[in-house]
Amino acid sequence: MKKKEATIPNVPPKPKVRAFQMMLEVVKEASDVTSGTFLVNGLHANILFVSGANYYFVSHEFGQKLALPVEKLDNTLVVEVASGKFVSVSDHIKNIVINLKGNEFQKELLPRELKSFEIVLGMDWLSANDADILCRKKILRVNPP
Repeated sequence: MKKKEATIPNVPPKPKVRAFQMMLEVVKEASDVTSGTFLVNGLHANILFVSGANYYFVSHEFGQKLALPVEKLDNTLVVEVASGKFVSVSDHIKNIVINLKGNEFQKELLPRELKSFEIVLGMDWLSANDADILCRKKILRVNPP
């Protein structure tokens, strides 16, 4: 008797990028995130620092305020958002300067619809800048190279 092979349900491929959209009230309670208002290209921006996201995002609205060109990515990214849905991101904005208390970081951000924050910086950014989220104190410590 021939064995039946198990069928794999039709699920989308594992995303290359994960993003979180959190409300400000949730950030106050979450242990692996912190937020603050910092200068971005001379404008005040509410930034979410989250260890669970692995890329950098800017809200469409704030991206327009920066008056920088929106360019196409070489490859579209598939992003899983907090709701578990998958969305495509095909654009990016270069030359964004984030000023954290006198330390300037130039970044390229992906425009996305964000609810309570203008910018989300995730694991890649935290790792690249030897940054730590001090969970209990809700402090971001950055040790740039």
